[in-house]
Amino acid sequence: MKVALLGFGKAGKVLFSELLRNPLIQSISIYDPDWTTFNSVPNSISKSVEFTDERFPFDLSFDFIVVASPDNSHINYISEAIEKKIPTFVEKPYLSSIRDIGFVKELLKHFPNYQSTSNLVLRSSPLFREIKKLYSKGIFGKRVFIEGKYLYGRWEKLESGWRGLDNYSVTLGGLIHIVDLACFITDNYAYENQLSLGRLTFRPPISINDYSQLSLNSEKTGFLSLATNFSAAIDHRRDFAIYGDLACVEVRGQQVWASDAKLGYLEKLSSMPAEGELLREFISQLNGYKVETSFPSIREIFQVLDLCIGKSTI
Repeated sequence: MKVALLGFGKAGKVLFSELLRNPLIQSISIYDPDWTTFNSVPNSISKSVEFTDERFPFDLSFDFIVVASPDNSHINYISEAIEKKIPTFVEKPYLSSIRDIGFVKELLKHFPNYQSTSNLVLRSSPLFREIKKLYSKGIFGKRVFIEGKYLYGRWEKLESGWRGLDNYSVTLGGLIHIVDLACFITDNYAYENQLSLGRLTFRPPISINDYSQLSLNSEKTGFLSLATNFSAAIDHRRDFAIYGDLACVEVRGQQVWASDAKLGYLEKLSSMPAEGELLREFISQLNGYKVETSFPSIREIFQVLDLCIGKSTI
């Protein structure tokens, strides 16, 4: 396969590593205004790799596109890729504004079979995949309370770079991981929704809310309280807990606690995402392989986006 990688920052480099490892990929073209990290490419590789600082020309010879550019540029690449019918694998968030979400929704009505997904990586964690299986078996109970937190105390990310723009959303840039994880585990994307935004610190930039909370509920699942705090005195941590009337589980970063001794084995599973796993699944599907996939569908992506902008999906 011939693939274009748009963006070679931190996320782009991780996805590039998976593309290099994948035997189905023969050619990788990387488009980034600053491609000075060329020497990070291994000397002994069997693939064609080229770098350019030019804008991607949407050459129809590419089998698919990996979008790992800054969030606010996704709309330009996704909309044109849809019209050209080139499949896309997009780093989260898929889109970064209410306007962009509405525009692409309307565009996709004309391309109902378009192939695309988003790199919502917590779905690839061995621990969360196992919790999903337990939830589907009713281990925790019929209706539960779910609590999730995305703690991202890297204030320098907001002080400099594209995240410091006035329209940056910590909900779409961080909390979306926890929202998608809750929907993925419960296999439910239909919720009544209340979104709260605010400031917990007055360090600049003052134009960005550093805290957001989603309160979700549904007759099928129960109640969910999901929040992100970008000014926490913690480098980077994701917490997730399910409290049911039959069993409970708490995940605090890498630490796991379960109320039932039979669930003790969960402590041995990693909550860390399996790097490149969703991209690997997507490539396999594009090549016609029948494999078990966990990457989000287009429909799931937009339901999660709607929840993150405060829209109920019931």
